[in-house]
Amino acid sequence: MLAVLDRPTEVTLHVFESFAAKRADLRVVTVQHGDTGYARNTAANEARGKWIGFLDADDIWGANWLLEAYKAAEADPRNVAWHPEVNVYFGVTPHIFLHVDMEDPSFHLAHLAYTNAWTSLVFTSRQFLRAVPNTGTDLKNNIGYEDWRWNIDVVNNGGIHKIVPNTSHAIRTRHTSLVKQTSAAVCIPRPSDLFRNEIRSRARRTDEISRAFARDGAPAAPSNT
Repeated sequence: MLAVLDRPTEVTLHVFESFAAKRADLRVVTVQHGDTGYARNTAANEARGKWIGFLDADDIWGANWLLEAYKAAEADPRNVAWHPEVNVYFGVTPHIFLHVDMEDPSFHLAHLAYTNAWTSLVFTSRQFLRAVPNTGTDLKNNIGYEDWRWNIDVVNNGGIHKIVPNTSHAIRTRHTSLVKQTSAAVCIPRPSDLFRNEIRSRARRTDEISRAFARDGAPAAPSNT
């Protein structure tokens, strides 16, 4: 296990160091990023295993999450960001959030232009995380939602988001949180060329179809007999 503590309080640091003294399999790394995206990058760079599963310290994994995510990841050779099927939010604003699988017919890439489809508690390979690092936030300039931007970058780099069936996370909601600060600052994710690239790709496909029709003629109309 690797705990990355970003600007921890003395109490937080003491708790983790005390626990690490009793667990040889726990490493504690302290950073001063002040940014969850950069903290995750540190985790990816410090990690020694093939796979990485992120967990924020005030959230909870479902009992079967790591095992089922590991089995799914080992069985799929693609660059996949694995997510739990269900997120149970508790605390100040309890609710349920269902993740969508990109290979589900209900998913459309355009969704990512206006909403973040997946949380940051992802399971994926260390190699892919290092190849597609998180970008930082800049709330003063209305740039936030580093996890949303990373989710977009996954797709833009040839990856795919998928769910692990019958798995869940429990996520704490509080009166004060980074999400609420980001919303209050009227932030958007850092700009990406994903949608511009997708529009160009579709335009090329349309041109290819048009040229094929011009060369070969339109397909014959179906017979009524």
